[in-house]
Amino acid sequence: MATRSFLPLLGYTKVERRMDFSGDFPALAPKERQIRYAGHADSAIYSLYAADLAKLYDAELQRRGLGGVVLAYRSGIGNNVNFAKSLFDEVIERGDCVVVCLDVSKFFDNISHAILKANLIGLLGGSKLPKDWLKIFIRLSNYEYVTKEDLGPVVGKIRKRHICDVETFRTKVRPLIKKHGADHGIPQGTPLSGLFANISMLGLDEHAHRVMTDLGGSYRRYSDDIALVFPDAAQVASAMDGITQALLEHHLAINEKKTCTSHVQQVGTMQTVTGDDLQYLGFTYDGRRILVRPGSMTNFYAQMKRGIRQYIKGAKKKGVAADAIRKRVPIGRFTHWGDDRNFVQYVYKASEIMKSPEMKRQLRRHVPIFDRQWAKMMTKYYGV
Repeated sequence: MATRSFLPLLGYTKVERRMDFSGDFPALAPKERQIRYAGHADSAIYSLYAADLAKLYDAELQRRGLGGVVLAYRSGIGNNVNFAKSLFDEVIERGDCVVVCLDVSKFFDNISHAILKANLIGLLGGSKLPKDWLKIFIRLSNYEYVTKEDLGPVVGKIRKRHICDVETFRTKVRPLIKKHGADHGIPQGTPLSGLFANISMLGLDEHAHRVMTDLGGSYRRYSDDIALVFPDAAQVASAMDGITQALLEHHLAINEKKTCTSHVQQVGTMQTVTGDDLQYLGFTYDGRRILVRPGSMTNFYAQMKRGIRQYIKGAKKKGVAADAIRKRVPIGRFTHWGDDRNFVQYVYKASEIMKSPEMKRQLRRHVPIFDRQWAKMMTKYYGV
């Protein structure tokens, strides 16, 4: 392994269409992520190493009492729905409390190589990284990559199984290789990326968990999303200063624009939420109901309309007759008749897990909206 030659990562920019509701009117606020993924053989190697490392990491979490604190990039502990429910259940049980939700700015881009390496050595044991792990660490810290945009003119359409032959790589692709030369930042998209990110945060997670536990509150982190629950509003300022400083020591910073502080008060048998909306992992709690975040609903309907338009437009371009278009394909993607992986089924399952029938009612119009968009696009492209 120490002498293996790894291929450069393949990079592209993933744009997530999001809505910003902070102003007077909703506005598009697309979020860009720089994705870098490995070739098949390299990815398989990273996966094998990730499986072994995950066992050591999980054991270390248990030893430090952090098993229920770190939520992302771990198998067998639940999903976003379970994690959001856990937070909301805690808030409901506490009655009066303050919840602060933070977003770590450009998390993967700012992970310290020195801290990651030190924590990795601590997990693996010894005074330095073994030669095979050193090679992998170097490949994922000072990584090399080629972007899809640069590759396109050289190799044409990028195929899933094989991008180019060895000669083309040597003569045409090698000059396109870029190198990440900073002392911080790891690629998003490899089998080790999420685990490396978690390992780099071991010290911070332990510190923040201890601070919040001493206050009688709680700390939980899902990748770059942090949720803090305080029993008393008077505790917030000093604790936030300490956690902000701990992040700075890890060369990380809070995205102030995304910081939300929600004051929860018990009023009889109900709760009220003042200040910022209490949002976590795509769900909201207003003191009475747990709902899907409005932005997620907006994004879903925009994706549905765009998907139907592209599907019918593509069929027309291929010469498919109007009566031969397979409507069941978009139905499977955008309605409750689809498979378990689509958004509607995800919301339906979340509704059951969280015992919130209001979630299902948020989607009560999704079939009529689908039908109207289908009819509109059929008229536009087929005149029917």
